[in-house]
Amino acid sequence: MKNSVAAVTSDKPPESGQAAPRPDGRHSRWDAHRATRRDDLIAATIAAISAHGASVGMDQIASFARTSKPVVYRYFADKTDLYRAVSTRLVQRVLASLTAVAATDPPPRKLIHAGIDAFLGLVEQSPELYRFVTQHPQIDTADGTVADFSAVVADLLNEQLGGHLEQGRLDPAFAHPWGEGIVGFITSASLWWLDHRDAMTRQQLTAYLGALLWGGAAGVYQYVGEPADARPAAGVFPHLPG
Repeated sequence: MKNSVAAVTSDKPPESGQAAPRPDGRHSRWDAHRATRRDDLIAATIAAISAHGASVGMDQIASFARTSKPVVYRYFADKTDLYRAVSTRLVQRVLASLTAVAATDPPPRKLIHAGIDAFLGLVEQSPELYRFVTQHPQIDTADGTVADFSAVVADLLNEQLGGHLEQGRLDPAFAHPWGEGIVGFITSASLWWLDHRDAMTRQQLTAYLGALLWGGAAGVYQYVGEPADARPAAGVFPHLPG
């Protein structure tokens, strides 16, 4: 047995007249098929959520995928595995928006505004999908671990905000509660907006939340001697008539 294993794994060229072993393409074809089928099932689940709401069941998902639950479980270990893959796909939209902004190394006011807008964009376009993510917050990360989506978004904010603190000669470690607080604040306000869409537009809510969050951040910048105007833009807080 050892000799046969050695022959397969050996880097030595084959002897004259001996044909080189052919790679088995069946595994690569199956891997490609499996990845494609998983993508199709994730897309079908997203469609089912949009149609039936965040509390969608596996029977409804299988119906949208035009298959059966046993077939779905060939590609996902269980319902939790499928739901985590769906949340990962949806959160990637938010992360892509934030990453694009973060790549330009924006000032904190713009970064905070972009974070709010990315969240509210998903809420506005797909309310039930956003509810689904908040109910199933675990996602697969790039390093192969599982994490809560809010922690992943907060980490992205922490990296940017920590850099700004360090520039002001402040401990960048204190960016962590700042980033977590921003995500929690936006998440709570977004869930409220889901049930009160007639109270204000997405643009109004983005400006409103951004003004509230920037007020505290501006104080930090003033503390280290940097110019920062904490006042909200005109019209963000409407005056009562009369």
